[in-house]
Amino acid sequence: MNLKHIFREYFSYTASEKKGLLVLVTLLLILYLLPFVFQRSKGAEPIVNQEKQKQIDSLISLIENRVAIKRGKTYLGKLDFFDPNIAGKEELLSIGFTSFQSNNLIKFRGKGGKFKKKNDLLKIYGVDQADLEYLYDYIRILDEVRFEKKKKRYEKKEYNLFYFDPNVISSKEWERLGVKKRIGNRIEKYITAGGSFKKATDLKKIYGFDTIKIAELLPYVKIIGKPKKNFATAKLLVPLNTSDTTQLKQLSGIGSVFSARIVKYRDLLGGFVSKDQLLEVYGISKEKFTRISLMIVVDSIPLRRIKLNSFKEAKLRKHPYINSRMSKDIVRFRDRNGEFSSINQLQSHKIVPDSIFIKLLPYLDLK
Repeated sequence: MNLKHIFREYFSYTASEKKGLLVLVTLLLILYLLPFVFQRSKGAEPIVNQEKQKQIDSLISLIENRVAIKRGKTYLGKLDFFDPNIAGKEELLSIGFTSFQSNNLIKFRGKGGKFKKKNDLLKIYGVDQADLEYLYDYIRILDEVRFEKKKKRYEKKEYNLFYFDPNVISSKEWERLGVKKRIGNRIEKYITAGGSFKKATDLKKIYGFDTIKIAELLPYVKIIGKPKKNFATAKLLVPLNTSDTTQLKQLSGIGSVFSARIVKYRDLLGGFVSKDQLLEVYGISKEKFTRISLMIVVDSIPLRRIKLNSFKEAKLRKHPYINSRMSKDIVRFRDRNGEFSSINQLQSHKIVPDSIFIKLLPYLDLK
């Protein structure tokens, strides 16, 4: 290793490491020069004691190894996403941890220690700020139990929770909420026959409606009012996905500006799956949404999908639910691990937050 590399690596150490290294080098020089000083004072040829020479060689080797290890943090190892709460020793070693660091991390967990945020990695003896910066973008701290519960739910049947009024949504929208088709049809018949829901817990009136599912839906129920008779066949209903700006302007408070914004946002999304997505359109307040919600319906169309395994970063970023950081992480994951094998990997690797993952579900495709 040449002197240039040693000095370059020296300036990448922490203050305490620099002090230690200076002491080490100073001792080395003293040990090296002492024999020359004593021999000259005696007028004899300088002879270096073999035992001291071995010590000097050992110190030089230690310095070189120290620098090599420091370089290894920057240039060696195959980086990949990992969770310090569950990663095993082999996985830690493969991404750049030393055996010493890996053992300390596993001991920390064995004593009940838990990583709640990325900076908690500094709690591990032997892990410094340089290590944290090197690994930072690849640390994914998961709540394993919570994730496993959600994973089972999504694997069983993918659905999308959104705010809704049980008096006005169709059987198709009930299905999108994860309600069985026969229950959705039963509710629609109940409404058509003149029935209504005055409060959220009135969902329990429906025969065969699973109580666990009702409990899951209750926080999303927003009852606006009792439906008008023959609401299902009312001519005022405006289909959100197929209406042009002229048709949208029939809605109360929706003029040229708002109708154009709705169409533009619909195109960016790839189609609406819920009325509540209108609240994401710039300028549409809750009051305006409440006025028009009984006059609109989310008609069924083929959604334009996000192709996880083929879309480039720029194209991914165009979707309203995917920001620049997410699009980069999606592409980085593909580059390092190959194609996504499951949509749930977006959540398991913390590429997108849970709240965004739920909204993205209807639009995702593994192509």
